[in-house]
Amino acid sequence: MSLASIVDWDALLTVVWASLVAGVGASAAYGLAILGSTRAVDLGRDGRTGGATVFGAVGAIGIAIVIAAIVVGLVVLTD
Repeated sequence: MSLASIVDWDALLTVVWASLVAGVGASAAYGLAILGSTRAVDLGRDGRTGGATVFGAVGAIGIAIVIAAIVVGLVVLTD
């Protein structure tokens, strides 16, 4: 019995690319959340409300993506 007949290569490659996408995507979304929130606070202190609003929206979108990734991960884990 060879290794190629034991391993389901299609499933293994699916797991590899999905984990890479999820890892990079979740990290990037968390980075957007941090960037957006810190820049929003800085611009808000300087009185630049337009820029603060835009970066606040970027931060909120980043947080929403991170929360969605957590929920999807829990759903996949329990399924």
